[in-house]
Amino acid sequence: MYTSHRKIVISLAFILASFVLFTCSKSDPVEEEEIVVTPDPEEPEDPPIDPNKIVSINTGAVVGEMYNFWSTRPMVNQTRFSGSNFRASLEDIKPYVKSYNMVRVLGGRTDNLNTFYQGVDGSGNIITDFSGLITSMRGFMQTGFKPRIVLDNVPWEMNAVKEVNTYGNTNPPDDYDIWRQYINAFLQTLIGEFGMNEVKTWRFRVATEPNYTPQHWNGTKEEFFKHYDITVDEVLKVIPDAIIGPGNNLTEGAATYTTEIIDHCANGTNYVTGATGTKMDFFCISYYEKIDQNTIKFPETVASYRAKLNSYPQFNNIPFDIQEFGILRDENGVRGVSLTDATELGASWYARIADLAYQNRITEIYDWGQEIESSNLPQGRRNVTEMFLKMEGGNRLETIDNISGHAGVIPVTKGDKIYLLVYNHNTTRNSTSNRTLYPQLEGGLITGETSWKMNEWTIDKTHSIMLHELYKDVRAAGVTEKTNGRIYGNRPSDRFEDGWKTVLSTNLSKYEDMAKLSKTVTNATVQKKDGKLTIKVDLEPHSVKLIELIPQ
Repeated sequence: MYTSHRKIVISLAFILASFVLFTCSKSDPVEEEEIVVTPDPEEPEDPPIDPNKIVSINTGAVVGEMYNFWSTRPMVNQTRFSGSNFRASLEDIKPYVKSYNMVRVLGGRTDNLNTFYQGVDGSGNIITDFSGLITSMRGFMQTGFKPRIVLDNVPWEMNAVKEVNTYGNTNPPDDYDIWRQYINAFLQTLIGEFGMNEVKTWRFRVATEPNYTPQHWNGTKEEFFKHYDITVDEVLKVIPDAIIGPGNNLTEGAATYTTEIIDHCANGTNYVTGATGTKMDFFCISYYEKIDQNTIKFPETVASYRAKLNSYPQFNNIPFDIQEFGILRDENGVRGVSLTDATELGASWYARIADLAYQNRITEIYDWGQEIESSNLPQGRRNVTEMFLKMEGGNRLETIDNISGHAGVIPVTKGDKIYLLVYNHNTTRNSTSNRTLYPQLEGGLITGETSWKMNEWTIDKTHSIMLHELYKDVRAAGVTEKTNGRIYGNRPSDRFEDGWKTVLSTNLSKYEDMAKLSKTVTNATVQKKDGKLTIKVDLEPHSVKLIELIPQ
């Protein structure tokens, strides 16, 4: 009975509690706590990119090879190669140099070097002494570089009237039979020493700036065409498959003619054979910039020559070179001995020229040198070459953009890596025109990869440049400054008296550190978005950056 009674009580209590709960829920609702749902924060959208700052790059659209155009240097004084100390000093530049172009090697010089021709005997045969040539060339061949030979100035003794012009004897020879004998003997001497198989691989250039009268050629245009035809004919008698072409055309206002030599070699009457045309295996010009003109005149300078070469099928694809090159004057119109600007301005200019050179199919650009005087310190331009070396042999890619002025991107794929050489150049040193570019990559290598590792190297006023620090130290040391001398060339002697060398040697380790190509980003991660890889690149007024992208 107790158990049954207890169950009845519990059941009545449960029913009563349920009734009260139901009644309260109907007549006196209890205020419920409001539940607030906070959504996950959304990532802010990137601000829209100005389309005029985008450089679109399809990594599957190859336009050509990143070929080496930078590794030949002219050499006016070949006797230097006879010295072991000089040869040893070249070891540091071997990554950047493959060939030397030997200028005024035949004689006719104002310094009276290379006096190999010494007149004729009673029978009209030439008298020569090529021992000095052999000594210089043996020393040169020990360096491992490839020689190129310029058959330019006529020896003094081949003219009855000795007329000294800016670069020595620039007259044609009085007697072309004597000239032929000399060219023949010169070549036979080289072949006898180094062998036909070697010498026939060398380039031979006839003259230097033959359209610059009288400084380099004291004759008419037609007289040079004759001189060229005769010289080519004699060279081919000795080396039937010689690589030969005419001297580099001056492209300044003082030039006496322009593309006519191309016409002569294509369809002119050969002065020797009477046939049409003359052998021309390469064509070349000079190109010098002048900072005081506030421009880059490269496109218009090369356009007429490129068009003329293209107009003849036999010359459309021959090498088109710039065999003298540099920045001739500073912003004050001063030339000096320097043939370049050694600061970040020279570096950004060089990157711009490289881009234009590829666009215009320039094969080689001969370089007078990329080091600071009295040292092997790299100037800004050589650090650009250091960037080129990382890209050399890769495939250049097509770019599409609306970029104005002298800024751009040279994109290259090399293996599975992508390189972007991004530059901003302004023609005035005091420019404040910073720029931001957005290389935007898609297709090809980008398609299958989402994440990329990025490295970056930078050249600008505070990276990879030592000349500003040298100038500051030289001035602090009280060295006399030539205020009318060229400023910021690669030769500080243009601007300062001799004491600058002491400052250079005292602080050499500091300058070595500052002059090294500066790595400014290491192993950063960048991600593809919406099928594209977009990189923001901020550039100083004179700036070059190399970006390396490695798939992850």
